[in-house]
Amino acid sequence: MAVTNSREGLHGRIFTDQMLASKNGMKFSMNITPRNIVVMPALHRPEMAALALERIRSTPEAGSLDVRIFVDHSTEAVLDDFEYVRDEYFPEATIYHAGEHIYAPSGCWNILNALKAGYESGAEYIFLIEEDIMTYPDYFTWNFAQSGDHFATCGRFIRAHFSDYYTNPGACFRSEKLKLVIPHICDDYFAFRRDYLNRVFPPVMDDASDLDDGLIRRVIRSVNGHVLYPGTPKVAHQGFHYYNKLVQYKIEGSISERIESARNLLARVQSADRYSHDFEPLHLVQ
Repeated sequence: MAVTNSREGLHGRIFTDQMLASKNGMKFSMNITPRNIVVMPALHRPEMAALALERIRSTPEAGSLDVRIFVDHSTEAVLDDFEYVRDEYFPEATIYHAGEHIYAPSGCWNILNALKAGYESGAEYIFLIEEDIMTYPDYFTWNFAQSGDHFATCGRFIRAHFSDYYTNPGACFRSEKLKLVIPHICDDYFAFRRDYLNRVFPPVMDDASDLDDGLIRRVIRSVNGHVLYPGTPKVAHQGFHYYNKLVQYKIEGSISERIESARNLLARVQSADRYSHDFEPLHLVQ
């Protein structure tokens, strides 16, 4: 994986779909292997990404993190917004931009390829923090403190799943565990997800999701692995389904205006509201 020069400094746009040259054709190799890497899959909510990066920036471990933002195939205007967000909220981060690729719903392609890039970086810890995931101040501290043979540690526990093999945005993988998922991140899987999973894995999970979370769950179960969850949340998922869709949740204006609008909106949304039941508040904002 290469890092390219952009029109503004060294934080280039990287095309993860086997297109490594930037617009001006310049590139150089990253020779430093990070120990801790944050991969942030993103698509069309740069204002959310700004708030997520702001939360990461406020953690004690921020200086030791290699943060990489993976923007799925998108427009020039969206990329400009993400560059603004990166420069203002985490200027050390690198933006990677996907070229055209095989379609998979719900950001599945981008999420899994971001994880793959994190693994291929050589990092020991790979954190999956999507653009709408807000970290608590002790998120990284808690993950680093966990010992044992866990497949992953997760920042949040979803009671509806009642299992110890469900990962979600806010998960942390050790490299040697994530390695088991990497062979399945392939065109065969993306093109024929359900057929691929039924062919490769035992039938015990045939009814489970065929997207990124379902693939990872199948790998975990195939090796009798388990996931460790915290007693209290270490992240909050705030990208509720109707965000920026209904008029009362609309975010408009320039990117700087949208960031402040999103900040104000997320401060007043309640998970008990009719259209935001999947919203997770930050109970103890520090």
